[in-house]
Amino acid sequence: MITKFLSCLFFFSLFFYSFSQQPTEQSLKNIIFDIGFSTAGSNEIKKIDRIISICHRENYKDCEVFGYLKIANIYNKNNDIKKAFYYTDLVEKKKLITSDTDFEAVFYFHTIRSLLHQKLGERIKALKLLDEVAVRAKGKPYFEYLLEWQYAGIYNEMNEKDKALEAYKKAYLESKKYRENYHSESEKSKNKLANSYKPTAYLSGMYLEMGKMDSARIYIEEALRNGKKIDEKGIQYITSIYAAKYYFKANDLIKAQHHLWICKSIAVHYYKSENYQKAVIGDLINLYEKMGEKDSADYYSRQLLTVQSINDAQNKVQRDLLDEKQAAEERGKTEEKNKLIYLCVALLLSMAFIVLYFFYFKKRKSINVVPTEIVPVRNNDLFEQVTTLAKENSPEFLTRFNDYCPGFSEKLVKAADLKNSEIAFCAFLYLNFSTKDIAAYTYTSVRTVQTKKYRLRKKLNIPNETDTYIWFRDLMK
Repeated sequence: MITKFLSCLFFFSLFFYSFSQQPTEQSLKNIIFDIGFSTAGSNEIKKIDRIISICHRENYKDCEVFGYLKIANIYNKNNDIKKAFYYTDLVEKKKLITSDTDFEAVFYFHTIRSLLHQKLGERIKALKLLDEVAVRAKGKPYFEYLLEWQYAGIYNEMNEKDKALEAYKKAYLESKKYRENYHSESEKSKNKLANSYKPTAYLSGMYLEMGKMDSARIYIEEALRNGKKIDEKGIQYITSIYAAKYYFKANDLIKAQHHLWICKSIAVHYYKSENYQKAVIGDLINLYEKMGEKDSADYYSRQLLTVQSINDAQNKVQRDLLDEKQAAEERGKTEEKNKLIYLCVALLLSMAFIVLYFFYFKKRKSINVVPTEIVPVRNNDLFEQVTTLAKENSPEFLTRFNDYCPGFSEKLVKAADLKNSEIAFCAFLYLNFSTKDIAAYTYTSVRTVQTKKYRLRKKLNIPNETDTYIWFRDLMK
């Protein structure tokens, strides 16, 4: 009842404020920033939606971007990655980011999209998004610490521990610089300030993973001291999770249990995202196994399987959506290219016809314009056979494909030492089958097809900026 009353009071005050005076874009951005992220849920999303409508009315595009991205981040925290992507897509669909957009809005768009792709296991895309804003972030402690912090998480997942440690160190130092200049900055935000304490706990966790207990202890003690000064759920969760890991390794199981219970309580009420849930549950399993409490360990093992299955289902849906979006974009590009080719061919034929007409008109010679690129019927038949064999996943597919496209296999073998199964997979790509189609024809998952595409890019040294389908098309030119 009290929550509803406060929510109504907020909407009423915001409504009154918006009509009693002209709100500035900065004042609306400050309201968005000051909405607590760690405890945010549906009520906070409604508040942000209301602010977005005011921003749209006043043509405050930067503020609209901040609103949509904040909602996306809240949905990601609450384990709804589909809606998180939906709100970041809105920024693109509405073309809110232009050359005049404030860098902070551009920065948040790239980092949040990077975070979502990282969650789907698409680390190359995640790193590329961060690289696109890295240069402009230089010399700005707030942006640098956030950027390095996110780089570190990706490097750690890729098992590049040394790079992850260096990135966490930079994030820690830049966050301290940001706090030192906080009181002199014109734009202040309690949420930004609170967030800047998190790299300390992450740095302690990195030292723990590398077995450097003394260094880990220094930073976890600093993080615990910071946690007492800052009353914020996100700080409490991050500090407690790494404190629990430290005390577990130090064999102080009572303290480890105390901190894990704090994490569990916060995760249940505020952090629904798989990463937060799995971290707590996994550590509780290890703790109870070490304490000899088999029933508790079994209980949390079942919980972990439930969390994992729910997350896998969500991620599969989102990956399929992204594949469909990418396929649609590729089809659009192909159609545009085909239109341009047809236009050029038509223009050339028209010019040729005019020239021939003027040269041979007086001689009254009949002109037969031969259409370009007439494909023999037998090639059409062969193409249909190859396509049919591909869809049936027939073992005869590669043999018939080599008849249809002589020299294809030889060129690939020269480029890299590939197996027949890999050459057949390359043939699917040459035939322009989508990721979803290949998965259906080969009775595998979309994820497996994406992994194969990634490995082939590495083996064939296909540049990151080059589209795989275009590379294979150009191979036979």
